Amino acid sequence: MQLKLLTAEDLNRFETFLFDADGVLWRGGETIAGSVEFVQQLQRQGKRVFVITNNSTKTRSQYLKKLHGLGFDLPDSNVISPGVVLPMYLKDNGYENKKIYLIGTPSLKDSLEKGAGVKCVGLGPEHFEDLTDTDFIFQLENDEEIAAVVVSFDGHISYPKIMRAANYLRDSSVDFFITNEDTTFPGPCDDVIVPGTGCIAAAIRSVVDREPLVFGKPNTPIADFLKRHHHIDATKTIMFGDRLDTDIMFANGNGFTSCLMLTGIHSLETVNKAKLTGNHLQIPHFQFSFSPYAGLTNGF
Repeated sequence: MQLKLLTAEDLNRFETFLFDADGVLWRGGETIAGSVEFVQQLQRQGKRVFVITNNSTKTRSQYLKKLHGLGFDLPDSNVISPGVVLPMYLKDNGYENKKIYLIGTPSLKDSLEKGAGVKCVGLGPEHFEDLTDTDFIFQLENDEEIAAVVVSFDGHISYPKIMRAANYLRDSSVDFFITNEDTTFPGPCDDVIVPGTGCIAAAIRSVVDREPLVFGKPNTPIADFLKRHHHIDATKTIMFGDRLDTDIMFANGNGFTSCLMLTGIHSLETVNKAKLTGNHLQIPHFQFSFSPYAGLTNGF
């Protein structure tokens, strides 16, 4: 399937430009050719530019440091992730001073505690052999003060952590939140699979009869946040992404124009598969490449 190429005339129709981060603006520690110049040109033309990432392993300030180091000059309010939207949700819904069981990273813990005033527990490794000398764990001492379970990427994920989350979620008064369900991360080595939050979330989903609130793309919380706090016009907004199941679905499902970048996870072959299976929400409106804009100094 050939997708329509995004033209300069098309670009001028939009007021707001949303970009996924890793796999679109950069890959690993290197920028995608032309991405910095393209974003700078949009800003010179008075366009609004946001980075929308599902990666909650970094705080907003850590993301800004990386963006600035790569040459992107964005205000902190224009970097949006579940790690930004989730703390505001918790704060707005009365979670201040409550305990959260967190499957996540120290950076997400920092974002939640500073942004929402909650207390996060569960960080770091928890080993099976520390809880039993048999092949099973039959007893757990769970904290009765836990108000919610938050699931994100955790390099220390283990059977005990999955078991704790599942047992907390047996109580219907304990809320269930997932930052995102990306199955993999894009990485510098094409022949190495880097599992993401999605596999962790799937393990917990499989043993609890609960429907979580998922904050990352393609779900609505980030789009709702943009519309409510930044007053963007969906009809004049375009999303650039490398994943059909997150970025493109996020755009199509929330009334934005979708544009596929072929610099990350998915390809035109993946688009063809989506078309054959009738998954229309995963079919982009356009495709695009930054390469012609490398070295650009003025105008499209």
